[in-house]
Amino acid sequence: MTLVRYNPLNDFVPGTFGDLIESVLRDKTNGSANFKPAVDIFKGEKEIELQLIVPGMKKEDFSINLENNVLEISGERILKDELKEKLQKQESNYGKFRRAFTLSEDINQESISANYADGILTIKLPLTEKKETKSMIKVS
Repeated sequence: MTLVRYNPLNDFVPGTFGDLIESVLRDKTNGSANFKPAVDIFKGEKEIELQLIVPGMKKEDFSINLENNVLEISGERILKDELKEKLQKQESNYGKFRRAFTLSEDINQESISANYADGILTIKLPLTEKKETKSMIKVS
């Protein structure tokens, strides 16, 4: 076990250059850094699955729109006022977000579905079945 001497300045002075930049960004954005949820994309044989990592939200907090082959997901993660008063250190992000994805032509847009559970918004994009185009052309 290693003993570390407590330095009260550590609570007020950024430890690294990255912490300093982050604190400046937070100050300029009214206490919250720009919120861009992480996205994992999985492709299977029959569908593509998007997973947005957005803990602490409700399914009503999301807006999902599809227009001109662009899937747009937006929402806002809000820090409650009673928690703002108690906040000592903030490492997670809050605020409005928007993520947009251009869909390929092989997505069945009428069958897209979304589900929110355990802090993950899952959007399933079913793929259309590929039609094999075989034709014999006789040379005359």
